[in-house]
Amino acid sequence: MNNRALWIIFVLALGHFAFSSAYSQNRPNIILCMADDLGWRDTGYNGHPALKTPNLDRMAEQGIVFNRFYSAAPVCSPTRGSCLTGRHPSRYGIFHANVGHMPKEEITLAEILKQNGYTTGHFGKWHLGTLTTKEKDSNRGRPGDASHYSPPWENGFDVCFSTEAKVPT
Repeated sequence: MNNRALWIIFVLALGHFAFSSAYSQNRPNIILCMADDLGWRDTGYNGHPALKTPNLDRMAEQGIVFNRFYSAAPVCSPTRGSCLTGRHPSRYGIFHANVGHMPKEEITLAEILKQNGYTTGHFGKWHLGTLTTKEKDSNRGRPGDASHYSPPWENGFDVCFSTEAKVPT
């Protein structure tokens, strides 16, 4: 089964749970954590002998852990875009870290959740477009200038505390 089919199944299942619980006040919370360079065993719930991650361990114990998302690229931006859209980077045009922007026609997981009554938020590194229309000296004339304005709040997120900083998150 290819990644697109798995993504469609995931979105349909998520839509089913969101729709079926829309009539209930006990709708499940969904927290998607994405960290740069986090290895498989770099959490307590996956058996790291020294790193202590009690909050993540508790969330894993009380929730569902999806462990079959494969990185779409060796850098953050295309991987984040694929996670939010379920599509390969060649479909939405982001191939490098912090270069380019999420096209407006792309449907994101946040938009699907919002349509099903969820309040959505993005916190941390965005890297799927600029957060401002102001031209920055560091981006002048290159991908990432004002023409690449595509902040989280225009991609389905209600609340955000996001950064364009080129730092691991």
